Amino acid sequence: MRELTAYMKSTVDRTEDALRQLLPREETYPSSIHRLMRYSIFAGGKRIRPCLLTAAYDACGGKAGDRAPVQAGAAIEMLHTFSLIHDDLPCMDDDDFRRGKPTAHRAFNEALAVLGGDALCIVAFEVLADLGRADIIAETARALGTGGMIGGQVVDIESEGKKVDRETVEYIHKKKTAALIRACVRIGAMLANAPAETMARLSLYGEHVGLAFQVIDDILDEESTTEQLGKDAGSDRERGKATFPAVCGMKESKRCAEELISKAVDALAFLGEKGAMLRELAEYIRIRIN
Repeated sequence: MRELTAYMKSTVDRTEDALRQLLPREETYPSSIHRLMRYSIFAGGKRIRPCLLTAAYDACGGKAGDRAPVQAGAAIEMLHTFSLIHDDLPCMDDDDFRRGKPTAHRAFNEALAVLGGDALCIVAFEVLADLGRADIIAETARALGTGGMIGGQVVDIESEGKKVDRETVEYIHKKKTAALIRACVRIGAMLANAPAETMARLSLYGEHVGLAFQVIDDILDEESTTEQLGKDAGSDRERGKATFPAVCGMKESKRCAEELISKAVDALAFLGEKGAMLRELAEYIRIRIN
């Protein structure tokens, strides 16, 4: 775990350096939106998505010192932050806190939060375009569109306060959360020019670890305090959200999370020691519920 801590710190430091360089400076006119973008990006977070991307790149023999995975990881963080800003809006989840700080629409205003999220999305695709890889742009777009994050968000909203089955909850989680996490793993492998068989196995890893991530988030929303989470605890239950604990119960949710992590790790067996950091990251995600 000590090696993982050092690996994550190195990845986070490089990602945040890139974000500082790539985002417009606060004083650049119109400064209000640039202040919101930076406020949201640098509000905290473990940067797990860039870590997964970089670990997949390294596992597939990527070149040390290459800036491409750093740039891609920074773009992914912009996209993730854009989704959080919009997710917190009054017309969505209406949350007051994110990562222990007031949400963007509370710290600034609702209109600026909408535009700031939009701007982060646009800058992210500009950064990805600079990589010169249309396949990576397409991979990212698929993870975000109506067959991915946005589709999952739509079904999430439409399911509030309704009795839904496990299949619906899995659909929401796979699209809203797991799709982008899977894309991170795939993008890392794509940047390293991994062969098709490797891509297929890493895709399975990304799907399993991505779904486990959201199941564990559901569990933490029920069992943690607002101070521990850095956001409003228990809000899923209050809004009648479609979550694993609501549909399956807490015991089954924890069993499911453990099983998904095991499947993710099993999918890495072909990599041997090259997959060590991806295995450690899966374990890092798992231990949040213990």
